Amino acid sequence: MRKRIEDEFTHLKISRQRKYQLRMLRDKRCTECGEPAVQGSRCLKHLIKARERQRKKRGLKRRYYNTLSYRLEAAAQAATAKRAHKARGPAAQARAR
Repeated sequence: MRKRIEDEFTHLKISRQRKYQLRMLRDKRCTECGEPAVQGSRCLKHLIKARERQRKKRGLKRRYYNTLSYRLEAAAQAATAKRAHKARGPAAQARAR
């Protein structure tokens, strides 16, 4: 049997899900999946999902590209592209030229 968690949230009269969220927030992790939080309380994946959920709920057509989720998404895509380019190696890059 697992050892019971004893911390500042143990004796609060709130649900176990809310305790989980508060622990994740304290540890700077995503409150939905436990991944490291990018900023605030969510990881990038859940930040994007929340953005799209809000757009659908409110019936918005425009996209506000200067918001945090778009900037973080663009930075993550740029980093992924840079890693992929670097991983190809010098021989593949020479053939591509």
